[in-house]
Amino acid sequence: MNEQKQLPNDKKELLEGRNYEMYNLDVIRKVFPRIIAEIQANHGRNQRKFQSRDLIALYFYLLSYVDGNYLRKDGTQNERFGAAFPSVARIKSALGIDEKRIPKLVGILVANGLISETRDHWDGTRRAKWYFVSFCPRITDDGYLVSENGEIIEPNFSDYGV
Repeated sequence: MNEQKQLPNDKKELLEGRNYEMYNLDVIRKVFPRIIAEIQANHGRNQRKFQSRDLIALYFYLLSYVDGNYLRKDGTQNERFGAAFPSVARIKSALGIDEKRIPKLVGILVANGLISETRDHWDGTRRAKWYFVSFCPRITDDGYLVSENGEIIEPNFSDYGV
């Protein structure tokens, strides 16, 4: 007897479609709360607090633009496979984050392993930034990512620049 698992709301329709992506639920449940708590605890009592909630929007925005095509249409390997590459202007327009804050937010994501690498790419005289976003397969109970080598990624608060 082969019963199909019941899915909530319209998840079945989404999974049958082509415009969806999976993410590790512990990123939202454990990683971001830890990062935000660290930023708040170390920020002090300044008048203007760092808007750490923008980290979440930026991470998921970049995750939604990851190029998942391993090969190009001509059959050659796609060098930007696994990278997201929206421009700073596009990120600013979509998320309402000031462009001066984006590099700092990216730095925090990198320090915590949520972005594994950033790379400048030049196409003639046009520069693009490629963000290699982690899907975070391994997360500790206290909200730290675990690297491919099995090492816990524990950033220093000084890595945050806030």
